[in-house]
Amino acid sequence: MDNGLYIGLSGLTMAVDAIELGGGLVLRKTYAHLMAPLIMAFQPAPPDRHHPGPWKTVHGGQGFDVTAEIFVPIENGKEQRNAVDVAETITFLVRIFIDPAVTMSVLSNHSFALIPSVPDRQANLIPLEVSRRYFPLYAKDGRATLESLEWIKQRWQLTHKYVCESAEFALAVEAFSKAQFQQNSALILVSLWAALEALFSPSTAELRFRVSALIAAYLESPGTERAALQKEVAKLYDKRSSAVHGVPKHDQDDVVSTLLLLRRVLMTIIENGKIPTKEELEAKLFGVLPELPSRT
Repeated sequence: MDNGLYIGLSGLTMAVDAIELGGGLVLRKTYAHLMAPLIMAFQPAPPDRHHPGPWKTVHGGQGFDVTAEIFVPIENGKEQRNAVDVAETITFLVRIFIDPAVTMSVLSNHSFALIPSVPDRQANLIPLEVSRRYFPLYAKDGRATLESLEWIKQRWQLTHKYVCESAEFALAVEAFSKAQFQQNSALILVSLWAALEALFSPSTAELRFRVSALIAAYLESPGTERAALQKEVAKLYDKRSSAVHGVPKHDQDDVVSTLLLLRRVLMTIIENGKIPTKEELEAKLFGVLPELPSRT
């Protein structure tokens, strides 16, 4: 067994063969096809054995081309779950910056290029994100170029630190990443706004105005663009409120707009290298300048 895990990514077009991401991690081209056919048996399975025939094919099932793999080393007894968490952070950055259609389809204990020559009992393959994307998003040009991969290389460790240390940031990442797998668009809206509220609601009073105003203040400088954004965010918040109370008034464009709003917030946090505190948000909202250190 290799001293690490390999996570197969589907939907990622690699413009380079491989890139070292730091910390021993490598993202490289590969190919495999994960098949999930549906088959029905009609007799109970004996202990520790498969169901006896006859079997019949059921219409449906899915298939995934694995086009890239992330290698995450495991050292000093590091848990497998931690390695998967790191791969999830990198996949999130791929989704938010390169192509939202990318999924983590399968985990392996060997590089996918070597698996054909590995004995069956030594090849440990575990499916990951194999659910249908009910609300699929795509990028016009989702190629992973050297430039875009360098962006991820420079930011994944700090982003993963935020995921581990900030429950609010972790919720926002989860809401963005899992929205496509949710069938009910009202539930997508509710989860996205739950994430935005966690980041931007200092209190439960007047949530509509406070959240929309704080988001606008965080993303725009004082002026007409900030005022326009606040009104736009408030309208999206109204769609969220209707969905929460069981009388949805949103359409697909409202969901996409909210996803893009959350994406912009997350990108700003990642680019700034800092999760804003409630005090900093309030200061931005009211135009309060930070205090300068006193001179002695």
